[in-house]
Order: sequence, then structure tokens, then C-alpha cells
Amino acid sequence: MLKSKLLEFMSHMDQKQLQRFGEFLASPYFVKDDKLYLFFQAIRKYAPEFDSAKLEKSAFVKKGVEGLHLDEKKLSYLMSDLTEAGERFLKAELLMQKDLEGYCALLSTYNDWESDKLYEQTLRKARKHLEESQYRNPDFFYQQYLLQSELNAYFDRQKKRALDMSLQQAANYLDLYYLSVKLRYSCELINRQKLVAADYDLRMLREVRSHIEEHDYTEFPSIMIYYRVLMTFLENDDTGHFDSLKALLAEHANAFPPEEARDLYAYAQNYCIRKANAGKESFLRELLQLYQASIEEGLVLTDGHISPWSYKNIVSVATRVQETDWAEQFAKQYKKHLHEKFRNNAFNYNMAYLLFARKQFGKALTALLQVEFTDVFYALDSRTLQIKIYFELEETDALMSALEAFKVYLRRNRTISDSVRTIYMNFVRFVNRILSVPPSDSEKKQKLHEKILEAGNVADIRWLLQKTA
Repeated sequence: MLKSKLLEFMSHMDQKQLQRFGEFLASPYFVKDDKLYLFFQAIRKYAPEFDSAKLEKSAFVKKGVEGLHLDEKKLSYLMSDLTEAGERFLKAELLMQKDLEGYCALLSTYNDWESDKLYEQTLRKARKHLEESQYRNPDFFYQQYLLQSELNAYFDRQKKRALDMSLQQAANYLDLYYLSVKLRYSCELINRQKLVAADYDLRMLREVRSHIEEHDYTEFPSIMIYYRVLMTFLENDDTGHFDSLKALLAEHANAFPPEEARDLYAYAQNYCIRKANAGKESFLRELLQLYQASIEEGLVLTDGHISPWSYKNIVSVATRVQETDWAEQFAKQYKKHLHEKFRNNAFNYNMAYLLFARKQFGKALTALLQVEFTDVFYALDSRTLQIKIYFELEETDALMSALEAFKVYLRRNRTISDSVRTIYMNFVRFVNRILSVPPSDSEKKQKLHEKILEAGNVADIRWLLQKTA
């Protein structure tokens, strides 16, 4: 059974889900074959990894299960049936989480039964559920559309010659759902085009954009925020779109689930990064403010953890705008939120980065020497920081050794993409070129400065340009 679909399926369940799955299997309403419950109980004891050698087919058959007559063929049938039952269990669990859809199914049934009393009671519950909904995102619009559709079906059955707005409301909410989802997908498609070599077909985008510009959707943040994100892509030079996006996020971020709000902040942050990379360094301050806002909203944590890359980016940006005290406070405060696997490396690297920015090179080196090069991106930045520290300390022998070791690392590491390898190889090449230029030769330094600018794709280009200024 090892490496089977069944054990793969069960290994993703926590103890609570396994308990409920067992209850599902024990219910004759859901499962008629009681052998599946006995089989499940025999397997469950190997949770959560389900990797014991006792789960190998021949070993499991040999040991047997009380109440079951097993051979390898029967075991295969049981595995298949239990997997199928597990998928039915998951579908039932997911459906039970969709309260509004459940209310709509009841409304449809009560309408068919022509039971107005049951219908009205359920309608009150459905409306209260929507009123209490925390978010005003596309899912909310879709649920409103479903409810208004049921109201329209109920009105049709009544055959009353009277004004009823349910059909109009259903159409309106469907429009809101379509517009917000269309904008969200369009933003993501454009974003992906910038990351990978792909040419997506952005249909009806011009029409959607014109429609929004001709109508007032200011009371619907999920439309206006995604519209502003879209415009930061389409009209990158018009910073007014970014200003509007930033204001909308500050006011309405809590109208979205955390994962969606996090993505919206990421769009704004990436705009600032693009601007900063294009030479507009004032956007680094804007970027830090967005990071700080997302921290206040609790969006930097996912399941109680901050990613080591977000942690590093926040410290880096704060340091670049001379907010080193804030950066240090953040690094220390959020250290406990780093996953244990990354915690010490991430903290020590970022403290070394801060100490380097404060020109405390000896202390920076001490902190950096505690970093283990386990993650490739932390390894790359740690090596470049080490080289910069040796350069500033004028430790020539250690510097030359570090440069050579970094070259070897870049050539041999197959997990590094060619584009990333080029960026760091250029850094090594230009450090060597700087070392070959006499400090007093301002003409050669100027030429090298211009070559670094022309090259563009260079790690730590700001530091290199400072050294050749």
C-alpha cells in the first residue's frame, strides 16, 4: 500500500479530519459496507505519516485485520473503495461549509413544495447570513446573485402582477461578480506575462475598462481596487493610479479575506519595486509604508509565520531608506514568527545586513559567519555581503578567496537559473575590476562606473556604483 493514492490521501488529513472520516464511514446513511470502517481503523493507527513498513501490501495481508478476510486482490478492492469513500467525505465536508448555497437549495425545494412558511423562515436566515458576512468580495456578489435568483423563481411561482426587483438585483449582482473577477484575473494574467514568456489573450478588457470608467462603482472596493491595479500595469507612468490604489487599500483592505488582501498589497508593493528599479528611489519609502500597513493589518503572517523572503525584503527596504532602528526592531520582534527551519539563518543574515549598513563591519562579519548556506537565495546574498564586508575591511586575501569560492559556487550550483547566475557573476566580475583599478586613477574609475551602469543586470549595483563614484 505504500505510495498508494489511499495513503497519500489520508496523510493530508489532520487528527480532527480523520476522526470525522471515521464517523462518516460508521454511518450507514453514507456508507453501506461496514468492512470499510474496519479497514480504516486498521490503517488509521499509522497516522500521520502512513509510512510504516507494516503498510506494505504483503506485510499487511499477513498480519490481517480482525473481521476481514484478506488477500492482495481483496486488499486492492478495499483500498479503491476507501479512497472513493474518502473523496465523497471531502465533498460532503466542503458542501457543508457553503451555508448560503445550502440555504438556496432549501429555498428552491420549499418553493417547489409551495411551502411559503418554510420559505420565509429560510429566507430570513439567508439574508441574515449575508448581512453578517465580513467581506465584500466577488464571493459575496455571487452569493447575492444566487439568493436573488431564488427570490425571482419564487416571485414567478406567485404569478403576481406587481413590481419585483429580484430579477434586476440578480442581474446587478451578476455584473458585479463578473466585473470584479474579470479585473482580478486580468491583473494576474498581465502580472504573469511579466514573469514568464507567455502571451495571454486578454479578451474584452477594453470594454470592461470603458464600462467602469463610464459608470460609478466607487461603493464597490473589489471593483475599484482591481481597476487601479490594472491601471498601474496599463499606464505605469501615471502615478495617480498608484496613489488611488494606496488610498483604497488603506480604507478597504479589511473587506477582503486575508489571502486576497495580501495579494492586493503585493500588487502595490511590486509597482513600487518596478519604479525603484527604474531609478525612482523615492518609491522605496512608499514601499516601506506599504509593508508597514500590511504588518498593521496582520497580513505578513500566514498561519502564524512570516516567510523568510518577506522578512528579508522588509529589513532590506527599511535599511535602504535609513530606517535601521525600525528595521532592527522589526527583525527582533518577528524572529519568533519565522519557521524554525529558517529562523536562525534569516535572523543572523538580516542582523549582518543591518550592521553592514551601520558600517559596523567586524560585527557584521561575526553575525554573517553564523549563517548556514542552506537556502540558495540566502546563500547568494550572504556571499555577496561577505565579499562587501571583506572589501570594506580591506582584507584582501579573504576577499580574493571569497570571490573565487563564489565563482565556483555559481558555476556548479544547478538550481540557479541562468539569469540569476548572470546577475551574480557580473557582481564578481565588477568587484575584481574595481580591485584592479588604482584608487587614484579617477578616469578608469569613471569608465568602470559607466560600464556597470550599462551592464544593468548586476547584484548590489548601488554599492558597486558607490565604489566607483
